[in-house]
Amino acid sequence: MAVKDSRISTPPPNLAKRRSILRRFWLPTVLLLAIAAGGLTGIVLAYELNYSRAAGEVASLASYRPSEVTRVYADDGKTIIGEFALERRYPLKYEQIPQVMKNAVLAVEDVRFYDHLGIDPVRIFGVLWKNATTGSREGGSTLTQQLAKRLFLSPEQTYTRKINEWVVALQIERFYTKNQIMEMYANNIFLGAGAYGVEAAAQTYFGKQAKDLTIEEAALLAGIPKAPSQLSPTVNPQAARERRDLVLELMAKNGFASPAEVEAAKAKPIQLIDTAYYPAQLRSSSFNYPVEEIRQYLEEKYTTRVAQSGLSVYSTINVEAQKKAHEALRAGLRVYDRGHSGWRSVRQNIATVTGDRGAAPVTAQLLANYKHPDWYANDFEKDAYLTGLITKVDQAKNEATVRFGTYTATVTAKEMGWSGRQPKSEFKVGDLAEFKIKEVNEGNHTLKVDLSQVPEVDGAIMSVNARNGEIVAMVGGYDFTTNKFNNATQAKRQTGSCFKPFVYTAAVEWGLTPESVVSGAPIRRGPWQPHNYDGSLGGGDVPLKTALAKSMNIQAVHLLDMVGIQTGAQMVRRFGITEPMAPYLPSALGATEVPLDQMVSAYSAFPNKGVRHQQHLIRRVTDRDGVVLEDWEKTTYKVMSEYVALTMVQMMRGVVEGGTAVAAQAVGVQVAGKTGTVNDHTDVWFIGYTPTYVTGVWMGYQERKKSLGRDMTGGRGALPIFVDFMKAYLKDKPKETFEKPPLMPEDIKELYRQRMREMSEERQAQYALLRGRRRDDTDLPLAITEPKLEQITLPPAIRDSDDGTGGDQSTDSAPKRPTVLAPRVADGDDTPPPVTRPREVDAQKKKGKKGSDEP
Repeated sequence: MAVKDSRISTPPPNLAKRRSILRRFWLPTVLLLAIAAGGLTGIVLAYELNYSRAAGEVASLASYRPSEVTRVYADDGKTIIGEFALERRYPLKYEQIPQVMKNAVLAVEDVRFYDHLGIDPVRIFGVLWKNATTGSREGGSTLTQQLAKRLFLSPEQTYTRKINEWVVALQIERFYTKNQIMEMYANNIFLGAGAYGVEAAAQTYFGKQAKDLTIEEAALLAGIPKAPSQLSPTVNPQAARERRDLVLELMAKNGFASPAEVEAAKAKPIQLIDTAYYPAQLRSSSFNYPVEEIRQYLEEKYTTRVAQSGLSVYSTINVEAQKKAHEALRAGLRVYDRGHSGWRSVRQNIATVTGDRGAAPVTAQLLANYKHPDWYANDFEKDAYLTGLITKVDQAKNEATVRFGTYTATVTAKEMGWSGRQPKSEFKVGDLAEFKIKEVNEGNHTLKVDLSQVPEVDGAIMSVNARNGEIVAMVGGYDFTTNKFNNATQAKRQTGSCFKPFVYTAAVEWGLTPESVVSGAPIRRGPWQPHNYDGSLGGGDVPLKTALAKSMNIQAVHLLDMVGIQTGAQMVRRFGITEPMAPYLPSALGATEVPLDQMVSAYSAFPNKGVRHQQHLIRRVTDRDGVVLEDWEKTTYKVMSEYVALTMVQMMRGVVEGGTAVAAQAVGVQVAGKTGTVNDHTDVWFIGYTPTYVTGVWMGYQERKKSLGRDMTGGRGALPIFVDFMKAYLKDKPKETFEKPPLMPEDIKELYRQRMREMSEERQAQYALLRGRRRDDTDLPLAITEPKLEQITLPPAIRDSDDGTGGDQSTDSAPKRPTVLAPRVADGDDTPPPVTRPREVDAQKKKGKKGSDEP
């Protein structure tokens, strides 16, 4: 019989009771602890959500201003002549986004957008199940997550980035409404071809505003964000169409469109505007030079963020004037090139243009992908000149195939222009050559062309409204795309006889009149001796008006010598010329180097009665909200009196009516101006004006002093360009006439009397000297007689120059006064007043717009 172990017994009553209590309350205890832990976790998460960096960044979206396009408008305030952008974007308000665009986005990106809080668990599990069962790879990102990724995160595919994406998406949903999120998405998403946002994409691809999009166009845009580099219609049209059709099917499936509507949209081909293929390409435009000047000014004043700021810049450029000036300059340079340069057979090849290091092989792909700024929009017109790409040379047929964007042309021996060359020997595949369009066939996209040649010579033209200083046209060279150097503002060149009016102005203010006679006697300063255009070292004494009209050099030097170099230099400063006049007599003939824009601005004081308006390109600048950042403030400088200005106009009209610029009469309205030809014919000028517009033209070789030819003068090279422009631009404008000069003011009248007395005394002294020389020669008494003209001048001597600005520019310490014959004036005062110094008048200094004082 077994004995029971006394150590094995039932538990004590108290222990059993405690176990019973634990079994009864363990579950509520665990639940309470879990709730507490969850609460603490929630508090921590809430704290992180509220005070994390993501929260701060998302909150800052309320004041976020995405980069926008800065636009430059012409003087009509409507025509866009230029744009600056890092990201091409035109933001829309939610209400401005068309419903068809919203529906397309929701159908393909996030049909449950209005039902989740930034993360869609239903979609996530659905995508996971589909990926697991079908082996496909689909994303579960909501539209909010895509916005978060676009604005705050990198594109890397990691779990850490995905978690951050969820956190940021939740934050975006906390701070912003669904409509605000849709607005931010529609304005910030990249849609290929350099377009950011649906408005920019609509304009880039279809040339219309987003509000005018059709259902198939909206579907096309909505499908691009998944992979812009692969689904853009300009990159892969077939893939873009397949993606578009998928979006349309999803729109029908989710009730955003009817099946019939979708089927009709799927049947339509993708139709893009031609400019869609040139999104980042600089457009060859007649407005490039002034737009670049404006860009440089804006960046200097508003920093380099100009391209992101969405500014509206209202310029002074007149569309018609700019186009006419561009055409006139290019035509004039081509005329010169054909008559003086000959055929050069020198052209670029895309092998060197596109190669990063030396020449790249010209492959079929390189030929197909090349785009030239001249081809922008494939908008070609008859008689236009543009660059073509040689894609094929057929040696057997002696012809070449040329591509112009989507157009082609066949060039045979008959289309070789004035070159006299053959296509098979003249062209290589990949060459870029200039052609003139003879005919445009839009049906089959073909052109008929003639070979031309880009001129080696360069030039510039600029036109200013003298009454307000507005620059209405500026062309700084033949082709901005190949040479961005602006000859109108950056090139400092000797001005030749265009400088003479400044000297004549000083003489008129000094007391001379258009009828005052100025000496033509030879003059020498050290080894330097000026000569006239015909090479003569002297000539007859003639009135001022004749000397200016005929552009006589000797008389201009005598005038500067008479009024004084310092007085002349002060006058030049008063005209606004910032380049100091060289303190030598050759300055009378244009030895000082001055850019075209300053010369045109200086001449504007003549028709404006002695007042020069500060020239400018910008009227007003506003920010993206329409707030005015700057408004042009009228800035004027009193250069000379009305009498002096209109007297100069009268004399400069003589240049046109019977002097060196008679061809300017072809403009058909009253014109005054001055020609200029620099030593050795390296530069030719003409600056002319009507009562309102002042236009200057310069022609020369940009990088070196090279003769244009012995037959080239301002009247033959620059003047025809001036005439072509002004005749076309002023064709439909009212004809204006210059006012006559008022009566001579008393202060100048007194100076006039003083000049007459001084001239009379000098003339008598010269006669006395001449009589003394005759006595010495004959030892016989001579009667006092007035010498004849040929007795006080030297015979002409032929030289190889025209304006005589070359040679040593030294001056004698005590120059001899020239003989000047002038009519006597009746004066009741028999006692001559004491001799006084010539009057030197300083223009009143006036604070310019930037705070600088201009003389």
